[in-house]
Amino acid sequence: MKTASTWALLLTMVTLSGCGFVGSKVARFTTDFEVLPSDNRILYERGAKTLAEEAAKQLPQMMNAVESRQYGAFKAPVKVYAFAGTKSFARYAGVPEVVKGAGLGSEIYLSGQLLGKMNEVRGMLGHELSHVQMSQTLGTITYNRSLPRWFREGLAIYVADGGGATSVSEAEAKEQFLRGIHFTPETEGALLNLTLPGSKGLEPRIFYRQSGMFVQYMAGRYPAQFETLVKGLQEGNPFEAEFAAAFNLKVDEMLQSFIGSLRRA
Repeated sequence: MKTASTWALLLTMVTLSGCGFVGSKVARFTTDFEVLPSDNRILYERGAKTLAEEAAKQLPQMMNAVESRQYGAFKAPVKVYAFAGTKSFARYAGVPEVVKGAGLGSEIYLSGQLLGKMNEVRGMLGHELSHVQMSQTLGTITYNRSLPRWFREGLAIYVADGGGATSVSEAEAKEQFLRGIHFTPETEGALLNLTLPGSKGLEPRIFYRQSGMFVQYMAGRYPAQFETLVKGLQEGNPFEAEFAAAFNLKVDEMLQSFIGSLRRA
């Protein structure tokens, strides 16, 4: 049995992200984990073995998917923690109980919520693995500061085939787009994930789905340019300049083009 020691991380050194409105404050509490015999990258609380086994089943495929769609390799081993409940998950990861998954450094945390939603484990793993791979490559602080949040989350949702945005349909997100309620196409990130940039009335769950739809649009309609963008970001190039070089458009112009396509659909 492995016991994780109690510790706290400095706020400025943390990157947390998940399929919900996740803050950046983390305080880890002691808890006990068993190591999954079939895959020692997976650890689980008592009562969460089924979740751990599903994570082990999906992890290799989703790591391959992330490396393929993000044009970059993982730089360090990944560990996945499966929780039996929501309270221990929230206390350990430092996120609200409503969140289903989160990632910190090279670790991924899966909430006990997923025990009743096993069909979402694959997508949640892919979503968090996206964050982990990019943050390993760029470094935590650069990842948060250099990449706008809509792109970080949109990319994660895209590579995970919708994972992390399952609480909202594309139809609902489209309706908000057409009403003028959508995220702000910022070109820089922020060290701390304290707010969501967007229109008044934009809900976090809408922000996530809209971000994923926009990234999916770019990847599907302009695959070569999108590959150029992501490869450039993997090399640490500034987002705004790399976007303009890849697409020959500003980000807000691309967003308006996407919204126009929604109106015509």
